[in-house]
Amino acid sequence: MSDRLPELLDAKRLQRELGVTRAVAEKLMRQLPVVQFAGIRKVFVRRGDVEQLIAERTFSNEQVPA
Repeated sequence: MSDRLPELLDAKRLQRELGVTRAVAEKLMRQLPVVQFAGIRKVFVRRGDVEQLIAERTFSNEQVPA
């Protein structure tokens, strides 16, 4: 495998990096595909998926949805 593995973020790390509440981080995670491993309760999302969601939901002042 020559590609790097995706960086995985849990809700706590997402909260810290984005500067949002835990509830917001968890709501964002529910909008994304999750990575979950057998026998591990913690759920992760891929950093790239978070970046894509942010890019898709970023608008100029003229484009802000109602």
